[in-house]
Amino acid sequence: MAPLDEEDIQLMCRAREGDVDAFTTLCARHRRRVESFLYRLFRDRESAADGAQEVLLRVWMARRRYEPRARFTTFLYQVAHNYWLDELRKARARPEEVSFDDGLENPPGRLLLPAPAAMEPHEHLFLRYRQWQIQEAIARLPEIYRLAFVLAHLEGHKIAEIAEILEIPEGTVKSRLHTATRKLRRWLLSEESEEER
Repeated sequence: MAPLDEEDIQLMCRAREGDVDAFTTLCARHRRRVESFLYRLFRDRESAADGAQEVLLRVWMARRRYEPRARFTTFLYQVAHNYWLDELRKARARPEEVSFDDGLENPPGRLLLPAPAAMEPHEHLFLRYRQWQIQEAIARLPEIYRLAFVLAHLEGHKIAEIAEILEIPEGTVKSRLHTATRKLRRWLLSEESEEER
């Protein structure tokens, strides 16, 4: 494990014993990461910010159950995943809200395509449009595939870590990632062919 991971584990072990300063350090380190993760799932900046605060509160409340068997971030993402599932259940019980936000600003955790230093205005516009298409395609994925895709390709987790976070076998993670990638490729290619017509 990397030194930072070991330091996180030590901090969380101290927090488990009630050390508020240790937990404050963990929050400062990981709040943005949790917010980014939740933004990629909710696609709403306010929900992501509120959610990050709630996730960290839940981590504090569950601190006595923490066991340093794996990275602290694995435990953190498990809590964030459970929070997201709770919010999905609540959302299904209330009427759907529609957002007219075009999503073209740069929210936390946004997937960005690299932009060359010298870019013509029409190229920059196309790049922003392509980013929007990718975000829309990810949002269209069914929840189980979207979550696996976000954890692997946007958050950078390894298959074994995702399996632990989601509490599913590694083979299931691989299958979900394969399906998500196939769906995204098909949707994005079909959009490209429609644009060429």
